[in-house]
Amino acid sequence: MSGIVTPASDKKGETLPLVVAPRKPKDSTLIVWTLGFLLILGIGAMVTFFIISIDSDDDDSDERTGELRDLIDDLDGSDSDSTPPVSETVGIAASAASGINSVWEPYITLLLRIDFEAVRKDIRLLLTDSQEFWPADYGTYAPFFIHWAWHCSATYRVTDGRGGCEGGRVRFEPERSFGENANKDRAIYLLQPIKDKYGRGLSWGDLIILTANTAYEELGAPVLGYCAGRIDQIDTYHPTILTDRGQIPLTDQPGVLPLLDPQFLGNICTDAEGVNGTANPVNTSSDVRITFTVKGFNDEETVALVGGGHAFGKAHGACVDGGGDPPNINPANPWKGKCGTGIGEDEYNSGFEGPWTTHPTRWDNEYFQNLINFEWISEEGQGGRTQWGVSSNINNALGPRAVKPFPDLPLNKDDTQPIMMLTTDISFITDSGFKIWVEKFAHDMHAFNDTWSKVWFKVTTQDVGYNRCLPTTNLNFFLPPPQPFQHPLPPPPEDIADLFEVQALINKTLYRLDEQIGWKPLLVTFAYNCAQTWRNTDHSGGCNGARIRFSPGKDWNSNAGVVDEGQTLLAPIKVQFDDSLTWADLIVQAGTLIISNADPDQSNPKIPFCPGRADDTDGDDWEYLEPLVDGDFEDDLIGLKDYWLRSGLNFREMVALVGRMRSPDQQRAMGYAGSWANDTWANEGHHNNQYFQVLTSEVWEEFTVIRTGKKQFKAKGKDLFMLKTDILLLDDDEFDNPESLKSIVADFAFDNYLFLETFASAWRKIMNADRVNGPTSNSCADAVGAGFGGEDKSTGA
Repeated sequence: MSGIVTPASDKKGETLPLVVAPRKPKDSTLIVWTLGFLLILGIGAMVTFFIISIDSDDDDSDERTGELRDLIDDLDGSDSDSTPPVSETVGIAASAASGINSVWEPYITLLLRIDFEAVRKDIRLLLTDSQEFWPADYGTYAPFFIHWAWHCSATYRVTDGRGGCEGGRVRFEPERSFGENANKDRAIYLLQPIKDKYGRGLSWGDLIILTANTAYEELGAPVLGYCAGRIDQIDTYHPTILTDRGQIPLTDQPGVLPLLDPQFLGNICTDAEGVNGTANPVNTSSDVRITFTVKGFNDEETVALVGGGHAFGKAHGACVDGGGDPPNINPANPWKGKCGTGIGEDEYNSGFEGPWTTHPTRWDNEYFQNLINFEWISEEGQGGRTQWGVSSNINNALGPRAVKPFPDLPLNKDDTQPIMMLTTDISFITDSGFKIWVEKFAHDMHAFNDTWSKVWFKVTTQDVGYNRCLPTTNLNFFLPPPQPFQHPLPPPPEDIADLFEVQALINKTLYRLDEQIGWKPLLVTFAYNCAQTWRNTDHSGGCNGARIRFSPGKDWNSNAGVVDEGQTLLAPIKVQFDDSLTWADLIVQAGTLIISNADPDQSNPKIPFCPGRADDTDGDDWEYLEPLVDGDFEDDLIGLKDYWLRSGLNFREMVALVGRMRSPDQQRAMGYAGSWANDTWANEGHHNNQYFQVLTSEVWEEFTVIRTGKKQFKAKGKDLFMLKTDILLLDDDEFDNPESLKSIVADFAFDNYLFLETFASAWRKIMNADRVNGPTSNSCADAVGAGFGGEDKSTGA
């Protein structure tokens, strides 16, 4: 009998941890005992290696765990009589059972064990436990943690889904050295004991947001709910811009930044001193609006979110000397303040100085009342930057004042300081679109509470994606119902149509049609264009919902000649099954079936189909999902790679998908002259590596389509056409790099079966990527394959 128990499954289907079964050792020779001792040393060495080689913050993937289990099973099978004594197995068993930093178990298993109410209790104790190395303003760390969570979350941008607090990337460069994050690294030291106590099951992303939520609650704010299940990363997203333009500060181009520019990476907020530090609130309001629009917020949400943050705490600018070097310049001793001790009353963060309200630890709408009830005048603050004070507060005259963070007792006038505003705050009352909400919230606390609670949940959750939050039923507050920003889908049909009956009707209806109308490549394009909107960066898009049927998706140039034509072909099948068959399932199943049935004389890998999609009633979720590279002559290699990174697929898989069937008529509808194959061959719907052979064997010349003026490439002496994105594959020819795009093209041109296998894997991934179900799982895991759940492992995240 083996000394290692076979992995079992619990009621939820989770693989239970391997535990060495203790038993009484058999009488044996010295040789057997020696072998047993060496074996347990070997296992211990391997476990130690795994523990050292993975960061405690990194999510433990199922694949890594499986490899470790297989290795241990192999070792165990080599000598079944070498089970170690009971005393040597207790430590291993206890470690696996504890679930804390255990290499045996995946992240999701550890997450399910977290008692979030216990975590909140520890957080509440921390909030008022002021530490000497970083004293708490006003006796509480609540404002400090609230502002840190806002800065962690507010890097998110709707344009490409990057940023946000999932991953806990605020701990890494470049975010930790952003000027807005000065001294925020102290929060890591304060929270580290709690992180260590609960281990990998409590990610940094979850802990940062839960700490802020708890802080808000302790100060009286109405928190809507909490989403658990953020997965930490061991490094950051792209540290540099993927274009040669470099970083474009919002303040350098007020009001003209393209909202759909996917390459833009700016700071968290607009310059609080105004456009180019001019302290002009009139000009600043456009920058504020652009900044928050890129993050996904309208005017109402913007005003509520800022007001909810500025209800608490203060800005820090103790002197004009500054806060010291950031971590990317002085990693050993970052943010060493140059104002006295650099802590407490000497703290320097932004360079502005003072609170926004007279009660900096109380939840109310005073921030808005102060904006409209006082006359505000620009002044130079204690930290040397231009800020705004109430006119009666100028020259230290009496006016609205707050107690200082560290007052002497008994209190006197010197223990208070005047309230202040930033230029960005004042812009709210100089812009009519913002001012209407300032006035509403100043007079209607209920309206402020309602808007703020929803927008705070939005800013801290929109990067997580729909249907990935773990229900937190052991909390005092629960995961709220799906919110509009999550674009929830209706439930799928209760009685889903039999997929074999649907397949039979697809065959009966479509395969009797004339191939030369091009229905095969058209329906493959329909399915691909529907699914390719998936963004792994924020887990949005995809074909679930069939939003391609609505604007804006159906109006994109890449979908010209696809949507109406595809629906017309599939309509008889949809009518036959009525509500039991959704458009989303039908689009994907038809495209998948056509590819699987193509070229029956070759060994075509079958691609499994996973039903259960729903149909949405609008296309709002696709507002920022238009493909940014669709063959236009302005496309470039950097933009192509950047766009592909968001899919969660690797470059080899994406190159394979480029070789899919391509409809000549659809290419013409987009304004081009045709496809890479002649119409007869293309319309027959072949699926092999012919595309790559044509791409590498022809001489391609620039060509302008006379009827549209569009540019593409034409094979010399032949009526074969390629798009700019096709030719870009040949431009990536890094020397001796087997994963350069040109090398991948060459591999597929040489080996048809390699192409077919890679394509089948990529197709099932992209078709099912949007079927996420929880933080790390996918409802179609069997069809998708291992390693493609909810975990975000792309370097583009």
